[in-house]
Amino acid sequence: MNTLPQLSTGAILQYPYVCKTAGVTRTLQLADGSEQRFVLIPPRKAWAINLRLLQEQEKAAFLTFAQEAMRSREEFCFTDPQDGRVYPACRIAIAPVTDFIDAVGRTGVLFMIAEVQP
Repeated sequence: MNTLPQLSTGAILQYPYVCKTAGVTRTLQLADGSEQRFVLIPPRKAWAINLRLLQEQEKAAFLTFAQEAMRSREEFCFTDPQDGRVYPACRIAIAPVTDFIDAVGRTGVLFMIAEVQP
């Protein structure tokens, strides 16, 4: 299984760290006024990857990885830098993957990773 490339420093990604957890819960109100709740879509995590001041080799590695992951729709492993937990089933959530010029001789990459529904 593929894993997201690391930066030349060995870090998984850069800060600021942006992560969210979202799911859907359905609430039914019964005739007696009580409520019953159930999970419609289980909670899953998503991470915004905003890498700046990259060297050309780093940018190329991230773009190649992201393009291949989107093309094949294959799941990959992602390690959450906050708690070190490995999420084995993730995908690139939003296309296109954006690359930009950040400074002289430095570039950046912006994309989003989401945990796949179990």
